[in-house]
Amino acid sequence: MRRRFLLLGLAALAPAGAFAADLPTAKRPPALFSPTPVADWSGFYAGSFVGVTLGEFTTRETASASASGAGFATGALAGYNWQSGAVVYGLEGDISSANARGKIAARPGLIGNEIENIYALHGRARLGYDMGWLMPFIAGGVAYGRNEQFQQGGLSFDGDTRSRVGWTIGAGLDAKVDLPILGPSVLRGEYLYDSYPATNFNLNGPVLRTSIADHTFRVALISRIGESWRPPAAPDKVDWAGDYFGVIGGGAWDEITTHGFGTSAKFNASGPIGGVYSGHNWMFGDAVLGIEGATMLGDISGRGSQPGAAATAYHDYSQSDFRGRAGYAFGRFLPFLAAGVSYGQSRQIDLATGNNQGLVGDWAWTVGGGVDYMLTDRFALRAEYLHSQSLSNDETHLDSESCCAQRRSDDAFRVGLAYFFH
Repeated sequence: MRRRFLLLGLAALAPAGAFAADLPTAKRPPALFSPTPVADWSGFYAGSFVGVTLGEFTTRETASASASGAGFATGALAGYNWQSGAVVYGLEGDISSANARGKIAARPGLIGNEIENIYALHGRARLGYDMGWLMPFIAGGVAYGRNEQFQQGGLSFDGDTRSRVGWTIGAGLDAKVDLPILGPSVLRGEYLYDSYPATNFNLNGPVLRTSIADHTFRVALISRIGESWRPPAAPDKVDWAGDYFGVIGGGAWDEITTHGFGTSAKFNASGPIGGVYSGHNWMFGDAVLGIEGATMLGDISGRGSQPGAAATAYHDYSQSDFRGRAGYAFGRFLPFLAAGVSYGQSRQIDLATGNNQGLVGDWAWTVGGGVDYMLTDRFALRAEYLHSQSLSNDETHLDSESCCAQRRSDDAFRVGLAYFFH
């Protein structure tokens, strides 16, 4: 019966269609809505970001309490987009510092304590919608965070540091812009929510079970593959200008000198480092000037004595630097010199008492040099050496609130592979 009605309906429509075809063609009214022209968001991209993190901390001994605290977040990101019509999807990763801190006062059943974020890594899938020069998106995936918890007051050196795997979700907006000096770029504003499961922190006796959630608001400056790039007119001319992003790794050797209690002690540490770097070059003939930053994780470890502590363990797990560069291009070779500032974070433990400081920061000046070699029109290899020295004494507070002052020198050899967006 249903098939019969369908055939009757088609038969009734056919004469009407034929009759309409004989009528003069009328001008159609304009459409009420026309889709936004589709832009190209596909391909590789990378950039750096800065923002604010609000940490929410909940901890329990026999009683529980919560606290919150805000801090800065900075780091680097990279990803790849695919596009199907107006739908954009891709994968993205980032390394982010995060220094939000929460303080919880002592109360019955719970010691006074503080909790700090140190750094976080994210691996996310993204889904966006192309609206021309704008692309709203949502993202979600895995978060890996490192945190420290320690006692308040005179026992702040009794603490513990843990790394945990959690999940992340967020949303944001990418906008294509044409910036002075930097040229075509992408500006991003986004929100991330990270959640980490409860984990035990042993504060040299008291054991606290703590869960952490982070709200991060950040803005990013992102580079994409240049759509207007053309090979240089001269075949022997290499284009070193523009943005670049790459991976870098190698080894580092630290010398740690600690002063306190009227004496001093020195020991060494060494280990691998690895992370990402990015920068921007300007060319003036064959002369090249640029700015560059690197964010790296490491495993620079050593043991030695400190004043008041005969045996300590040292672990430098994070290093970042920001530098100016100057070089001169010889075709595909670019030797350069660089100078700037760096920041490192270390964990130090008194092996006899168990006292722990999970976040001893160190600002330093850094100088070095190296050579880049352009493998293709877009990929460049690098080999470089860097030397760093502390700008001032760092307070360790490993076994005492009044001790000790520490300085570090660092020598690093790194090799990298960068992608140029010109």
